[in-house]
Amino acid sequence: MRTYKIDTFIFQSSDEHYITRFGGQPDWIASPQWPVSLPWDNRPLKFIGQIRLNDFYRELKDLTLAYIFMTQPEDETDSFFDPDIIYPDKGENAILIQPNGKIPEYIHTENFCVGPTVDSEAIWIPQITENEEIATTEFKQIDVDKFCGIPAFFQNSKVESDNILLLQLHTNWLPFYINAGGAPTMFAFLNGKKDGGFILIEDM
Repeated sequence: MRTYKIDTFIFQSSDEHYITRFGGQPDWIASPQWPVSLPWDNRPLKFIGQIRLNDFYRELKDLTLAYIFMTQPEDETDSFFDPDIIYPDKGENAILIQPNGKIPEYIHTENFCVGPTVDSEAIWIPQITENEEIATTEFKQIDVDKFCGIPAFFQNSKVESDNILLLQLHTNWLPFYINAGGAPTMFAFLNGKKDGGFILIEDM
C-alpha cells in the first residue's frame, strides 16, 4: 500500500493556494462551509489544514480539497478542551470535501470565509517521502506522521473496510499547536467515494 511519510514541515510566510498545507485560511473551491460546534454556542471549529487529494489519488481529475477542522482552544495558554474531539460523529471535528462533497448530518456549517486557524501568521507545507506498506510491516514503521497507508491503531479502533486512511498525525510533535489530548494520534479517513470523511483520535 502506497504511503507518504511526512519528514518535516517547511514554514512559509506567503500563502500558496490550493496546495496541501497546514495553517492559514481555507482555499474554498465552492461556497464556504465552516463547521461550528452547537454545544459550544456555534463556536467555529479551528482550521487545521487542507489536503489536495489529487496529490495522492491520481484518479481524481478535477481539483479536490479535503479541509480538516477541530474544536480547539484559542492558543497554548487557553485551558479550553472538549473531550468529544476524539469521536468521529460528535460534530467536534470534521473533514469537508470540495467540490461535490457530502456533509454528515452531525456536522453543522456556516458560510464563514475565514475563522480560527492553527497558524494565522504562516503556512506549514509537509515534505514527504513515498514508501510502501504491507500487512506485515512493523508497527514502529507505520507509526509515523503520513498521508495514506495503514493506520497505526494502538487502541484497536475499527473502521469500515471501504474507508481509507488520508492522514495520520502525532499531534503533540508538530510545529503548530493542536490540543488533542495527552498523547494522541489523529487519524483522518476518507470514504470509498472520496466525497466525505471523518476523524478519530486515539489517546494514551
